[in-house]
Amino acid sequence: MMPDATRAGAVITDYDRDSIHTMPIAVVPVRNTALRKARLIKNVRLETRVELFREAGVGSGQIAIDEIPDFFGGEEVGLEQDLTLLRQLGLLPAFDPYTLRIGLRQAGIDVLALEAFELSSAKKAELFPLMTSITRPLLAHIYGGDKVDPTNLEELIGLVVEPDTPQIRERLHVMARRLDTTIEKLPNMLEDYGDTYLALSYYRGYFRYTLPVVDQIIAWMREIEDSSILRSDVAPLKTFKQVEDVLTYLTRSISERFDGFDNQTVVHWDRVNLDTFKGVRELIAKHQRSLGEVLCGLTVKVYEWEAKFPNGGGSPDKRLEFISVSLKPGLDELWATERRAPKFDNRI
Repeated sequence: MMPDATRAGAVITDYDRDSIHTMPIAVVPVRNTALRKARLIKNVRLETRVELFREAGVGSGQIAIDEIPDFFGGEEVGLEQDLTLLRQLGLLPAFDPYTLRIGLRQAGIDVLALEAFELSSAKKAELFPLMTSITRPLLAHIYGGDKVDPTNLEELIGLVVEPDTPQIRERLHVMARRLDTTIEKLPNMLEDYGDTYLALSYYRGYFRYTLPVVDQIIAWMREIEDSSILRSDVAPLKTFKQVEDVLTYLTRSISERFDGFDNQTVVHWDRVNLDTFKGVRELIAKHQRSLGEVLCGLTVKVYEWEAKFPNGGGSPDKRLEFISVSLKPGLDELWATERRAPKFDNRI
């Protein structure tokens, strides 16, 4: 029997719980005790690596998954099983909770520390304001718009569980019938729907963070357009143009996708039905993998740029080195993923 990662004493930080690009190995059933202290990460080149340590001023110590036997000894049979598991996980396009849960299920992996694949309470509270397009119309339908907005999903469901008046209870009965459920099961159904929309808000939150920084990076790149290096050498100029074009395409395309979600996930609660819920769930699920992959890639690029150039600046040589060594690797794969991603009818 595989060890229970939770019983092994693993403490999962909120950073790792909410991260789109890191996964503490302790959340999956591995045999090697020392290995549980490491992480899987997507690095700036968008490669999956085992991160042995990360320290301010020192950096990140990374090895390839196949190099694990060189660093972790003992229990050879168990270590080989650990390698098989981590190789499967290494193929995932991102390490956010939603991608991990889907990937682990598809790989037939029994995840013992299920709670580790939930967003932290702080992250849920941070994302809840992004869900107002469904929460405010729901409250307006049930309570007539006079109810104070809840601050989290649990509070919203609580308002459904304990309706204030017979009139509100009757509205909930009508909604339950439309959704082919009972009023007792309605809160769980709404919570499940809320969790689905929370996943979309999770990706939207990362996009809202990365978008302005990508714009800063593009402006930072353009500051050296007239440098002698770019004027005298065709190769750096070509790399420069490719990176700018891909970053511009990715941010524009993802922005259009979220506009599509805004248009096609509107719920009219006064005439909601089961097909509405199914349609929204299927729509988000269809986009989940590609959103996770592209936003994971943009996020690690943004984080690296912020770490290396916290105040912008940098000589043309340093900027071109960063563009070539850190920004460019993996962008072609992100571009291809976004090109293959599902399209909305209103996409331009």
